[in-house]
Amino acid sequence: MFKKIRTKSLNHIIRYCLSALLLTPAYCAAQDGFFSTINIDIPETKSSDYSVIGWITQSASYGLEQPGQLFSRNDSELNGLQSSLFVQADGKFSDKSSFRVSGKYYHDPIYQIKNDVPHSKEERNQLRNRLEIRDFYFDYQADNGFYVKVGNQILAWGLSEYIRVTDQVNVEDQFAIAQQDLEDLRLPAPAALMSYRLKSWLIDTVVTYDADRNQIAPEGDEFDQFAQLRNVGFALNRQETKNRSEGFIRLSTQLSSGDLQIVAGEFNDNNLSVQDIDVLGSAQPSVNFNQNRTRMIGAAANWVEGAWLFYGEFGAHYGVTVRPHVKSFFNQLNGWDQKDQTLAVAGVEYNGFSNLLLSLEIDSIHTQNHDSFMQAPSDQISLGTRFNWTALNQRFRVVGVWNKLANNWGSVSRLSIDYNWSDNLDLGFLLVDYSASQDSVFYQFRNNDVVQLQMRYNFQL
Repeated sequence: MFKKIRTKSLNHIIRYCLSALLLTPAYCAAQDGFFSTINIDIPETKSSDYSVIGWITQSASYGLEQPGQLFSRNDSELNGLQSSLFVQADGKFSDKSSFRVSGKYYHDPIYQIKNDVPHSKEERNQLRNRLEIRDFYFDYQADNGFYVKVGNQILAWGLSEYIRVTDQVNVEDQFAIAQQDLEDLRLPAPAALMSYRLKSWLIDTVVTYDADRNQIAPEGDEFDQFAQLRNVGFALNRQETKNRSEGFIRLSTQLSSGDLQIVAGEFNDNNLSVQDIDVLGSAQPSVNFNQNRTRMIGAAANWVEGAWLFYGEFGAHYGVTVRPHVKSFFNQLNGWDQKDQTLAVAGVEYNGFSNLLLSLEIDSIHTQNHDSFMQAPSDQISLGTRFNWTALNQRFRVVGVWNKLANNWGSVSRLSIDYNWSDNLDLGFLLVDYSASQDSVFYQFRNNDVVQLQMRYNFQL
């Protein structure tokens, strides 16, 4: 099990404030990110200085295959009955300053009523009841164009739909893999954003504090990323990251037919990597994980030509940890090696058809000074396609996504159908299919195909 992170006093204050908000008579439950858009018809209130919106969601999901002996669930059966709540409060201190507080609460009784499934203690503790602080910030706009925003916030930089080139500020929710778009996976980061416009350029500087890592599924869950290591009997420990601050800068401008942004930063890799393997220090061998420090510089641009939208992204990442092949894994006793990588994205969208949007994206990762012990080859090419079709005045939406994984490691297919029944009620259907070769990092998740039904009620106080 990973060592728990020491709770900061700021997080205590945030959780107290959010709990007070959620425990008002308006308490209810929902999940963000399943529907492709948020379609809420909100009437004007008497006062524009304060508003509260939110939604309640109830979902039921069914695992179509047997995940295998590495996981708690071994049969094709119901694997989720999640109820959840999202609440967001916005207010103004003045015409120049405002604040936002939002949070999500999850409850899934499947970890209580499915007694025939030997769920781990970690699953029950983390997934049965879960509270997340989302946005918790205030901002200020000065007359001279200077803008500042401080607190938990999402900064969605970059243009790629499938890989993160210049979009490195926020961590991801990885409790489930490839069941949502990247824009729905970002989690807020505690940060200070300062922006200033210099002629046609907007300069954004960001400093994060108490930076976190990607949130991953607990031990025993069907998306447990460390299930294979647990199976061979190693103790897994997460070492405390020494430097919890990160820095980013972005320069962006508008061109005649599009936008251009240049980004640089120094940050902790949001994915854990092996720091060292200890086979002598204790009776039980252990694998110690940490976050590697990485630097990045890159650029992203898009432009419009009639019904076509073209976009591209290019970046150089320095000191990226590379995963060894399974046969070489335990030879890396001093931790995973570090390499420099070049990432590139080329994408296109076409909206020339009525109510239909088509998109294609090709992603590339080149690793310099490649070594034979590495799991991935020196050049990795992946592909993503998508269609988005709407009908009934955009109240009915069908979205299909197909991702071809790099190195012929397999693919992930996703189909979602959403229907806006009324201004307050949305209905949804989701189907996800996983296919992976034995060499793929997705191989242990190949039997996690799922179908899900969901209902969401939107409200305003």
